[in-house]
Amino acid sequence: MTPVHDCHKMTRRLLDLLEAVESNRDRQIEETEGLLDQRAALLPSIKPPFTAEEQVLGREMIQMNKEIEARLNRLNNAVKDDLKEVSMKKQSMNKYSNPYEALQTDGVFYDKRN
Repeated sequence: MTPVHDCHKMTRRLLDLLEAVESNRDRQIEETEGLLDQRAALLPSIKPPFTAEEQVLGREMIQMNKEIEARLNRLNNAVKDDLKEVSMKKQSMNKYSNPYEALQTDGVFYDKRN
C-alpha cells in the first residue's frame, strides 16, 4: 500500500473513533492522540506525483479532516465545560465548609486619636 492509502485508512479510523459515543472519554482521547501521532508521522512520506485514485483519496481525506476537526472541537469544549463545572463545585464546597472565610471587612473604622 502507498502512504496515501495508509493515511486514508488512518484518517477513517480516527473519524470512526470520534463518531463513536464513548462512555470512557479518557480512553477515547488517548486513542485519538495515538492515531493523530501515527498519522503525523506518516504525512511526510506522502509525495507527488499522485495517481487518479490517490487524488480521490486525498479529496476524501480533506472532507474527513473537516469533520474530525469539528468533532475534536466539540470534545475539547466538553472537557472545558467539565473542568469549569468541577471548579464551580469545588468553590461551592469550600463556601459550604467554611462560610465565614470569604467575609469582607469593608467599612472598618480606624481611629488615630488614641
